[in-house]
Amino acid sequence: MNLIIFYDHSKDILNIVNKYKNVYNASVYEIKTNELVTLKDKIASSYFNKPINVFRCNLNLLNYENIILISPLWFNKIPGPVIKFLEEQTGKINNIIYLLYNYNKEDKPQEFDKLDKILNLRREKSYFVSLDKKEIHVRVYQ
Repeated sequence: MNLIIFYDHSKDILNIVNKYKNVYNASVYEIKTNELVTLKDKIASSYFNKPINVFRCNLNLLNYENIILISPLWFNKIPGPVIKFLEEQTGKINNIIYLLYNYNKEDKPQEFDKLDKILNLRREKSYFVSLDKKEIHVRVYQ
């Protein structure tokens, strides 16, 4: 069994989720915050590490063969809700694939290492997708 975990239900991310849902024949879980996240919250989270609380995940993630995490970047960093979610899942994930995206061509492969450190595991694969002026660039990292 495969599971896609995603954050941010923008049109672009939902398109990515639907594509990978079909590729991996996966179930889907959305990381949801307890409160509406404002631009001020995004800035405080990205630059000052202000936590943003998320709803508790009631799934047993150890039951999934692969977990595919799909997340945007906020100011070229992992969003606070994704960090909070992963901190709560440390030790509960066997195998993970990351797919991060942003709206410029600038890669941030160091963010993959940050995710590995939070989960205390080494990712299976990682992809960086940049959406720039109607062009889509996908890069694969190991």
